[in-house]
Amino acid sequence: MKKIDIIIFHSQLLKFGGVDTFVYNMIKKLRDYYNITFLYKTADKENLSRITKLTKVEKYTESKKYICDVCIIASAWGGYPDSVISKSNRYIQVVHADYIRAKEVDFEYQKWGKTTEHVGVSEQVCKVFKKLYPNEKITRIYNILDEVQETKPILKLVSATRVSKEKRI
Repeated sequence: MKKIDIIIFHSQLLKFGGVDTFVYNMIKKLRDYYNITFLYKTADKENLSRITKLTKVEKYTESKKYICDVCIIASAWGGYPDSVISKSNRYIQVVHADYIRAKEVDFEYQKWGKTTEHVGVSEQVCKVFKKLYPNEKITRIYNILDEVQETKPILKLVSATRVSKEKRI
């Protein structure tokens, strides 16, 4: 049986962060069941190297036409891949934050014109998204976590760096 071709796009893969961890874990969980291509515009070399070990990776080129069965947009940071064509017309955009709180730090959600559905990483994210965009389809999937910790704990620190308005803290 032929595997479904999925393109996962992230405009800016950082060294660390929630969206970046989500992308890595999603690819790791789905790679045995789907043909995945990870497309990006800019990327941290170390994080990109980790993903390259899991799946096909390609830097996005606007002039190139990419064909897939399903396209997943990992975030709402903009810079969308307009030359990606989904044969099934499924363009899924992942929502990671409470957009009411995110507005307090000047984040403005801009829906990609091709998006046909949204996936939220928590019940709260979906609830807020539905309140702001009642005509949009959103489905909750909990944030994808990896059961295998790939780093050895050396020092445990408690940090308030993740405290922010968009996280409702």
